[in-house]
Amino acid sequence: MRKKMLLLGLAMAATVVSLSTPSVNACSYTACPICTTYPDGSECCVSCICCGKTLIACTDHYCPPADGGGD
Repeated sequence: MRKKMLLLGLAMAATVVSLSTPSVNACSYTACPICTTYPDGSECCVSCICCGKTLIACTDHYCPPADGGGD
């Protein structure tokens, strides 16, 4: 009975420690828009989310090329 209680106590302590310790891979997500500035001074930005300096995701909004995209 003592061994079972000891193991239960150790398991509970390990769980508490693991839940209270921040993950090594944790990061704070921040907005990191990607902007294009056109020759006339106007600007178009795409909303993105970064984790540190790593780009995670962007919206499906896009900025047209400065020349209008025509060939």
